[in-house]
Amino acid sequence: MGMHARVMHVELGDVDRAISFVRDQIVPSARQQPGIVAAYWLADRANGRGLAVTIWESEDAMLAADAAAREASRSEKKDGAVESAALELYEVVAHF
Repeated sequence: MGMHARVMHVELGDVDRAISFVRDQIVPSARQQPGIVAAYWLADRANGRGLAVTIWESEDAMLAADAAAREASRSEKKDGAVESAALELYEVVAHF
Protein backbone atom coordinates (compact mmCIF):
# COMPACT_ATOMS: atom_id res chain seq x y z
CA MET A 1 0.00 0.00 0.00
CA GLY A 2 1.58 3.28 -1.15
CA MET A 3 1.05 6.95 -0.50
CA HIS A 4 -2.14 8.74 -1.48
CA ALA A 5 -3.10 12.37 -2.13
CA ARG A 6 -6.21 14.42 -1.55
CA VAL A 7 -6.61 17.41 -3.87
CA MET A 8 -9.21 20.06 -3.17
CA HIS A 9 -9.99 22.76 -5.75
CA VAL A 10 -11.70 25.78 -4.22
CA GLU A 11 -13.32 28.95 -5.45
CA LEU A 12 -12.43 31.55 -2.86
CA GLY A 13 -14.87 34.14 -1.60
CA ASP A 14 -12.77 36.46 0.53
CA VAL A 15 -9.18 35.52 -0.40
CA ASP A 16 -7.53 37.14 2.62
CA ARG A 17 -10.04 35.55 4.98
CA ALA A 18 -9.44 32.16 3.34
CA ILE A 19 -5.67 32.47 3.73
CA SER A 20 -6.00 33.47 7.38
CA PHE A 21 -8.39 30.57 8.01
CA VAL A 22 -5.93 28.10 6.47
CA ARG A 23 -2.97 29.45 8.45
CA ASP A 24 -4.82 29.78 11.76
CA GLN A 25 -7.21 26.81 11.70
CA ILE A 26 -6.42 24.28 8.99
CA VAL A 27 -2.63 23.98 9.25
CA PRO A 28 -2.55 23.32 13.02
CA SER A 29 -5.34 20.76 12.68
CA ALA A 30 -3.75 19.04 9.67
CA ARG A 31 -0.43 18.68 11.50
CA GLN A 32 -2.20 16.54 14.10
CA GLN A 33 -3.66 14.07 11.59
CA PRO A 34 -2.13 10.59 11.84
CA GLY A 35 -0.42 9.50 8.64
CA ILE A 36 0.00 12.91 7.02
CA VAL A 37 3.28 13.22 5.10
CA ALA A 38 3.04 16.70 3.56
CA ALA A 39 0.52 19.41 2.77
CA TYR A 40 0.41 22.42 0.45
CA TRP A 41 -2.19 25.17 0.26
CA LEU A 42 -2.00 27.34 -2.83
CA ALA A 43 -3.86 30.56 -3.67
CA ASP A 44 -4.29 32.44 -6.93
CA ARG A 45 -5.29 35.84 -5.59
CA ALA A 46 -5.96 37.33 -9.04
CA ASN A 47 -8.51 34.65 -10.00
CA GLY A 48 -9.89 33.81 -6.55
CA ARG A 49 -8.94 30.15 -6.74
CA GLY A 50 -7.22 27.86 -4.30
CA LEU A 51 -5.80 24.38 -4.26
CA ALA A 52 -5.04 22.18 -1.27
CA VAL A 53 -2.87 19.09 -1.71
CA THR A 54 -2.30 16.71 1.18
CA ILE A 55 -0.08 13.63 0.95
CA TRP A 56 -0.78 10.61 3.17
CA GLU A 57 1.28 7.54 4.02
CA SER A 58 -1.63 5.26 3.06
CA GLU A 59 -5.12 5.29 1.62
CA ASP A 60 -6.47 4.29 5.04
CA ALA A 61 -4.87 7.34 6.69
CA MET A 62 -6.25 9.62 3.98
CA LEU A 63 -9.76 8.23 4.29
CA ALA A 64 -9.67 8.39 8.09
CA ALA A 65 -8.97 12.13 7.88
CA ASP A 66 -11.66 12.70 5.24
CA ALA A 67 -14.38 13.70 7.71
CA ALA A 68 -12.15 16.44 9.17
CA ALA A 69 -11.39 17.81 5.70
CA ARG A 70 -15.07 17.93 4.77
CA GLU A 71 -15.96 19.68 8.03
CA ALA A 72 -13.21 22.27 7.48
CA SER A 73 -14.60 22.93 4.00
CA ARG A 74 -18.09 23.48 5.45
CA SER A 75 -16.68 25.90 8.05
CA GLU A 76 -14.87 27.90 5.37
CA LYS A 77 -18.08 28.15 3.33
CA LYS A 78 -20.05 29.39 6.34
CA ASP A 79 -17.36 31.99 7.03
CA GLY A 80 -17.45 33.29 3.43
CA ALA A 81 -13.83 32.33 2.82
CA VAL A 82 -14.75 29.64 0.27
CA GLU A 83 -17.62 29.63 -2.21
CA SER A 84 -17.27 26.07 -3.49
CA ALA A 85 -14.93 23.10 -3.22
CA ALA A 86 -14.35 19.93 -5.23
CA LEU A 87 -12.46 17.00 -3.71
CA GLU A 88 -10.41 14.41 -5.62
CA LEU A 89 -8.47 11.41 -4.30
CA TYR A 90 -5.38 9.97 -5.97
CA GLU A 91 -2.76 7.28 -5.56
CA VAL A 92 0.78 8.69 -5.58
CA VAL A 93 2.59 6.74 -8.31
CA ALA A 94 5.93 8.60 -8.25
CA HIS A 95 7.66 11.26 -6.16
CA PHE A 96 11.11 12.63 -5.31
